[in-house]
Amino acid sequence: MTQQEVLGTGLRGPFDLVADTIEEELVENCPGAYALGFIDNFGRFSITFVGSDGNDLKAVLKQRIGTASQFKFRHFAQPQQAFEKECEMFHQFMPVGNFLHPGRPAGTDWTCPKCRR
Repeated sequence: MTQQEVLGTGLRGPFDLVADTIEEELVENCPGAYALGFIDNFGRFSITFVGSDGNDLKAVLKQRIGTASQFKFRHFAQPQQAFEKECEMFHQFMPVGNFLHPGRPAGTDWTCPKCRR
């Protein structure tokens, strides 16, 4: 496993969830999906929350500082791709921090690729 592409999520990371790292690794004003979590005692990334943003993933992750120790992410060309990745990770990992299925962004008719919700 490399830090660039980690088995299981298809996201880059993990990285420390701190402002300097977010500034260095992410592009501004770009859609993307992310996973928050920590490295467990076996050296695995344990996901506690998944999310996405269709406009500026960098800004969203900055708002999440302090909610987890590490993060993974992936930029996407289109906002719908970021939403679909969030849904996929929600179903695959069932993170403890996500109580509800991801909601579709306002003004869209997008559906989850897993459950069509």
